Amino acid sequence: MLIKFIEDIGGKTIRSIFSFYEALKFTCICLFHMLRPSSYNPAMRMVLTKQIYFTTIQIIPLFIMMAIFFGSIVIGVVISLATEYKLQDEIGSIIIAFVIDEFSPFFTALLISLRSGAAINTEIAVMKVNNELNTLKEYKIDMIDYLFLPRIISGIISVTSLSIVFALIMLSSGYLFTLFYMNMDFHTYKYLLINAIEVQDVLILLFKSIAFGFVTMLIPLYSGLKTAKSYTAIPISVLNGMVKLFIAIFFIEVLSLLIQSL
Repeated sequence: MLIKFIEDIGGKTIRSIFSFYEALKFTCICLFHMLRPSSYNPAMRMVLTKQIYFTTIQIIPLFIMMAIFFGSIVIGVVISLATEYKLQDEIGSIIIAFVIDEFSPFFTALLISLRSGAAINTEIAVMKVNNELNTLKEYKIDMIDYLFLPRIISGIISVTSLSIVFALIMLSSGYLFTLFYMNMDFHTYKYLLINAIEVQDVLILLFKSIAFGFVTMLIPLYSGLKTAKSYTAIPISVLNGMVKLFIAIFFIEVLSLLIQSL
């Protein structure tokens, strides 16, 4: 019994190490192709353009509505709490830190994950089950350049651009609450934010958005690629991929908070 228990632990450990190695290898290959100029051939650019349209442009109306709704509520709560705890002088710094450093990239990454991450995982899983990936290999089409790279780059562009849009909408909606709660005019609110924002805040927004966008596409792609050749394995692949993706997003968020606290 003890020997079997030890064997089970050893087997799971070896499988975990091998899975981590395979995932790391896939990540490095994708990064290498991103830096290789020859990867950006006409076919890849065409797929990239379509993917940016599907991932970013199509979602803009819904995204703006959600940004106004959730942004207004969140900014209202932040301003109310700041006023309640006599932190009116720090409202600018609190809004900038919360909106730009934390909420905008995190919320955008979650939304893109739910909308596009699951769809891409399913798409690649179906292609794997239908042997379409093998067909691409037979025609000597580079899967990384044609399938994976456009989606990864579109994820980075989507999360980064939409995070900036979300931050601008939240900061704009914040003026309404400062107007009603504190009777603050627009110029005062504008200078309050300008004096509070720093280059570090913009860099944090960009770096977190790039990291979120990268894993938002990379993990679903890898999960779909590892799907067993059975239609019943597709929903399992999507579920496992989304769980891993959310874990990665929370890991990046926690790591960012730890780095900022140093």
